[in-house]
Amino acid sequence: MKKFLQIIFIALLAALAAISVALIFPAFHKYKTMKTRQQEVTEELNKHKNQCIQLRRELHSLENNTKKIEKIAREKFNYCKPKEKIYKFNKEKID
Repeated sequence: MKKFLQIIFIALLAALAAISVALIFPAFHKYKTMKTRQQEVTEELNKHKNQCIQLRRELHSLENNTKKIEKIAREKFNYCKPKEKIYKFNKEKID
């Protein structure tokens, strides 16, 4: 009789362990997935922060540097000083 109770006790412990693993594994998997996603989002956030800092520096530079403003006006908008000529070259392939 004592042997029978030991077997039932071991079987109950095994069943309890199996149920515990079955309940804990999905939560653990979700935790790992969320942890990975958090790292990805943190890296993306840092990348965007660095890009924002770079753009703010460029904006500050453009606001305070007349030579840069002039360079952009010449390159993007084809502005020129009085009595200057602008030459445009086509980028077509010559066969």
